[in-house]
Amino acid sequence: MYLHTTRLILRNFIESDLENFLAYRNDPEVAKYQGWGLPYPREKGEAFISSMKDRIALKENDWIQFAVALKETDELIGDLGCYIKKDDIRQARIGFSLAAKYWRRGYVSEVVPYLLKYLFEDMDIHRVAADCDVENIASYRTLEKLGFRREAHFVESYLVNGIYASEYHYALLQREWRERSGK
Repeated sequence: MYLHTTRLILRNFIESDLENFLAYRNDPEVAKYQGWGLPYPREKGEAFISSMKDRIALKENDWIQFAVALKETDELIGDLGCYIKKDDIRQARIGFSLAAKYWRRGYVSEVVPYLLKYLFEDMDIHRVAADCDVENIASYRTLEKLGFRREAHFVESYLVNGIYASEYHYALLQREWRERSGK
């Protein structure tokens, strides 16, 4: 995978991404709404990058994470994940994480449309879903800005660090995306 936007590159992970990856994965502000625990160990980061660096295609029932890097420097600033459902390969789920120092710069809003274009046009995906913690205002506003529709609010539905959190579920259909993007 190698896509580029005005300011970003969406690519496979490389070995030199490890330190930046560990830095944002170990940042409590970034991890607050994510499913990984703290501390995020080096060994786990090494295994993660090793498992993702040679992936060339989306596979059903498996997450793939793409590195989000600055175009000018190729510095890793976050990741964008995608999952193809096992029981329906025309449905996908996405998720994203960015290092805190890159928040509020429009990077997610810039890169996600490129992934959506790939999913809807090249993969003929019917529906893309995403979810986020109800307290993660920036994430759900970004999803709404990108045209995702809020479909559900699950109250205290998942356990994070011993506390039950609530989440919003969003989705975007291929036909909605086509209407919105003029395709």
